[in-house]
Amino acid sequence: MRVLVLSHGKEITLGWLLDALTEIDADHTVVDLSLGDAAPTEGYGKVIVLGGHMGAYQEDEYPWLLAEKDFIKLTLERQTPLLGVCLGAQLIADVAGGRAYRADTTEAGFIELQSTSAGQGDATVAAISGPVVAWHHDTFDLPDGADLLATTGEFPHAFRYGSALGVQFHPEVTPEMFAGWLAMEGTAELEGAGVDPETFTRRLAEDADALRAQAVKFFRTWLEE
Repeated sequence: MRVLVLSHGKEITLGWLLDALTEIDADHTVVDLSLGDAAPTEGYGKVIVLGGHMGAYQEDEYPWLLAEKDFIKLTLERQTPLLGVCLGAQLIADVAGGRAYRADTTEAGFIELQSTSAGQGDATVAAISGPVVAWHHDTFDLPDGADLLATTGEFPHAFRYGSALGVQFHPEVTPEMFAGWLAMEGTAELEGAGVDPETFTRRLAEDADALRAQAVKFFRTWLEE
């Protein structure tokens, strides 16, 4: 299996996703269109689109988003299995005819997902059995024909559309990855969302083994679909 991973900046790493890819010995290539990389058009079996600090609607500021959206559209048309995480999920929703936009509030910290009936029957979403990490100030409306799989009540967090699965939460985040995000973004947004950065950082470290196990199960389930 060859997996193509789209990243968006040096601070966006694979985290626990790399552990899952390694466990199943999956060949993977990381491409960053924001750095001028070009996505291959052939030779991969699955595509993963990671997160980023930019919004899916900021094409004027980040013109490479147009090329990424074209690539996602092509991937959907080819019915290639596609997984979008945070920004990735927002891009899929936007390309498929939904809408990505700035939310009224930021959602951050450890969250509990509420599965829909469709989500309860989805093996990959069902692999998430405990709290997950979120940090986003953007959200999305589902495109027509999408199945909502999980929410937090306030925000949609997982959906299926054709060959794509989009998740708003961050199953891949490690303590080291979060430390990098915090250094880049600062603490103001987290604190505004009612999250104490020190407490959150400490819990990430304390729960790292459980988070890793859950993330690897999630990614492996999707990779092996």
